Amino acid sequence: MVYVALVYVGSGLGVPGSAIGTLLVLLGFLFFLVFLGSLWSAMRRAEGGDGWLSAAAFGAGLMSITIGLGSLAPLLVARYRAGGLDPQLAEAFHDIEEASFFLAFLPLAVLLAVFAIVAIRPGGLPRWLGWVGAVLSAAFLIGGLVGSFNLASEWAQVPNLVYPIWVIATSVVLIRRAGEPRALATEE
Repeated sequence: MVYVALVYVGSGLGVPGSAIGTLLVLLGFLFFLVFLGSLWSAMRRAEGGDGWLSAAAFGAGLMSITIGLGSLAPLLVARYRAGGLDPQLAEAFHDIEEASFFLAFLPLAVLLAVFAIVAIRPGGLPRWLGWVGAVLSAAFLIGGLVGSFNLASEWAQVPNLVYPIWVIATSVVLIRRAGEPRALATEE
C-alpha cells in the first residue's frame, strides 16, 4: 500500500522535474520489494512450498522494478544537465522513460498471470483476487505490447489505473493473513 502511495504521489509531483517526486518514486520501488517478498511467501504456501509459480512471480516483479529503476536514470541525467542539454537529447531521454514504462508492463503481466493461476486453484488465496489478476494480466500484456510500439497510446495505460487497486487489495489480504497460525513443517 505504501508503494502505491509513494509512486503515485511522486509521479504527480512531476518526475524528474521534482527531486521530491523522484525520491518518492524511488522509495516506492523499495516498498514494492517488500510487497513482492510477502507475495512470494503467500504464493509459496498456497502452492504447497515447492512450486515454481511463486518464484516466477517474484522474478517478474524484480524485473519490473529493474526496468523502472533503469528508466529513471536518463531522467536523472536530464535533470542534472538541465541547463546544457540539447533539446533533442532531452526528448530522447523522455522517450526512453516512456518506452520503459510500457516495457515494464510485460513482466507485470507475468506476475499477475502466475498469481492468478495460484489464487484460482484451491489453496489459500482468494479466488476473486486471482480472477482480477488474470484480467489485469491480459490488460498489461496488451497495453505493454501496444504502448511499446506507440508511446503516445493513451488507452495502453489503462491497466496502470486499476493495478494500484489490485496491489492495495492484495496487501490487505496479505496483512490480514500475516498473523494467522501456520502449520509447522515436519520431517519425514
